[in-house]
Amino acid sequence: MNKKSRSMVRGIILVASVLGILMAGTVGFIGFRHIKSAYMDSFKEGLKAAGVLMESELSHQYTGDWSLTEGGKLKKGSISVYEVFQKQLDDLHEKTGMDYTIFYGDTRHVSTLIDPNTNERMEGTQASSTVVAEVLNKGNDYLAENFELAGKNWYAYYLPLKNADGTIAGMIFVGRDTSIVDKNLKAAATAIIITFVGFFLFNFCVARYLISTSSKAIQDIVGSLQKLEDGELSFYIKDKTFNRKDELGVIAASSAQVRDKLQDVISATKKLSNDVTNSGASLASSAATASHVAEQVTAAVEDISRGAMSQAESVENSVKNTTKMGDSIDEITEKIESLNSAALEMMTGANRTVDTLNNLMDKNEGVMNSMQSIDAQIRLTNDSVKSISEATGLIKAIADQTHLLSLNASIEAARAGDTGKGFAVVATEIGKLSAQSKEATDTITAIVEALVKESQRSVDTIEELNNNIKEQNKDLTSTKDDMDTVVENVNNVEVSTKMIAEKIYMLSELKSSFTEIISELSAISQQNAASTQETNASMEELNATFALISDAAADLRSMAETLNEKMSFFTMSASKEKAVIEKEESQAEMTA
Repeated sequence: MNKKSRSMVRGIILVASVLGILMAGTVGFIGFRHIKSAYMDSFKEGLKAAGVLMESELSHQYTGDWSLTEGGKLKKGSISVYEVFQKQLDDLHEKTGMDYTIFYGDTRHVSTLIDPNTNERMEGTQASSTVVAEVLNKGNDYLAENFELAGKNWYAYYLPLKNADGTIAGMIFVGRDTSIVDKNLKAAATAIIITFVGFFLFNFCVARYLISTSSKAIQDIVGSLQKLEDGELSFYIKDKTFNRKDELGVIAASSAQVRDKLQDVISATKKLSNDVTNSGASLASSAATASHVAEQVTAAVEDISRGAMSQAESVENSVKNTTKMGDSIDEITEKIESLNSAALEMMTGANRTVDTLNNLMDKNEGVMNSMQSIDAQIRLTNDSVKSISEATGLIKAIADQTHLLSLNASIEAARAGDTGKGFAVVATEIGKLSAQSKEATDTITAIVEALVKESQRSVDTIEELNNNIKEQNKDLTSTKDDMDTVVENVNNVEVSTKMIAEKIYMLSELKSSFTEIISELSAISQQNAASTQETNASMEELNATFALISDAAADLRSMAETLNEKMSFFTMSASKEKAVIEKEESQAEMTA
C-alpha cells in the first residue's frame, strides 16, 4: 500500500516555532511595558529627589525670608541671591541635564530655561493656573507630566518655597524634557526587538537543521519499510540513521532486526519447504523399502526368539556379579563416612587456629601501638631532660656570675672598713650560696647526663622491640596465609568427600535398580519367544500402514510446492540466503 504522508517532524517543529514566537512576543511586550513603567517611576523619583535637595539647599544657605529688591531681583533676608543662585543652577544643569527655576510668587526669577524664540532666559514669566492652585494655594508638591514648555514636552516637579514662619513665598521647579525618556525607551525597545529577532533566527536555523536531519532519517526508514512491504528483504538503512541516539535510531535498529529475522525465517522456510518436498519423495520410496524390510524383520524375530533363552541364562549370571558389586559399594560408603567425619574435625581445628591467629595479630597490633606510645613518651622525656640540662647550664652561669658578684662585694666591703662589715657578711653568704648552687648544678648535670643515657638506651630498646614485633607480625601474617590455604584445602577435601559420598549413594541405588532391571530382562527374554507370533501378525499390519504413508507423502509434496510459490514473493540477497541455508544444514548435522 503506497501512501503519501506529510512530514510529522516538520509539523511539530513548525507548531513549536509558532508557539515560541508568540511566547517571545508576549514576553517582550510585557517586559517592555514593565521596563517603561519602572523607568518612568525612577525618572519621577529622581526629579522629586533633586527638587527636595535643591529646596533644602536654598532655604538653609542664607537666613531670612524671601523677597525682591527694588530692581526686582530675588533676595533672601538682606542679601541679593540672584547671581549666586543663578550660577548654582547653571552648574547643576550642566552636571545633571535637568532644568531648574526659582519662583517668587507665581513668577520665574531665577531659571535655566531658555526661550527658543528670544534665546533668553524665561525670567519674568508666570506658572500655569493649575500649578499655582496646587502648590502656592494648597502648599502641596506637584508632579506635572508630559506638558509643553518652551517648545518641548516636559516632566517637572514643583515644591513650595517657604519662609521661616511657614508661609509660602514661591516655588521651586525641577524638570527635564521627555526627549531623553523617549530616546532611552526606544533604545530598550530596539534591544528587545533585536534580541527577539536574534533568537528567532537562531531557533529557525536549529529547526531547519533538525527538520533536515530528522526528515532524511524518516525518509530512509520509510523507504526501507516500503521495500519490506513490497517483499524486498535486501534493503539497507544508512549508518547515519542507524547510529542516531533518539527514537528514530531505535526504529531504524528495530527495522533492521525485523529485516534480519524475516530473512532468517523466510530462508529457513524455503529450505524447509524444499526439504519437505524431497522428504515426501524419499518417504514414498522408503515406504516400499520398509515393506520389504518388514518381511526380513519377521524372519529376524524368529532368530531373536531362539536367542532369548540363551540371554536369560546370561542375565542370571549378571545378577550374581551385581550382588558382589553391591557389597563392595557398601564397604566404600562406610569408609567415605569416616573420611567425611575426619575432614569436618580438621576443618573445625583449622578454623580455631585461624581465629587464634587473628586474635594474636590484633593483640600484637595493640602491643605495637602501646610501644609506639611509650616510644613517644620516652622521647618527650628525653627532650624534657635536655631542656633541664640547658636550664642547669643557665643556673651554673648564674652561680658563676653570683660568685664574681660576691668577690666584688667583699672587695668593696674591705675598702669601706667598719662601715662595710655588714655588707661583707652578706657578700660572704652570697659566695656560699653561689658555691652551693654550683655544687647542686654539677649534681643535677650528672643526673641529667645519666638520664639522657638511660633514655637513649630505652629508645633503642623500644626501636628494637618495634622491629621484632614487625617481624613477628610478618611471621603471623605468613602463618595465617598458610592456615587459610589449609582451610581452603580442607574445604575442598570436604566438598570432594561429600561428592564421592553422593556418587556412592547413587551407585548403591543404581545397584538395586540394576538388579531389578536384570530380573525383568530375564522375564522379558522368556516372554520374547511367546511374543514372536504376535510380532509376525503386527508386521502384516505394518505393511498396510506403509501403503498409507506413501499416499500421505504424495500429499505432503504437493503442499510443500504450494508453500514455495508463496515464499517466492520475498526477495533477498543470494549471499544472505546461502548463509542461512548453510547455518540450517550445520544445525541439522549437529542434531544428527
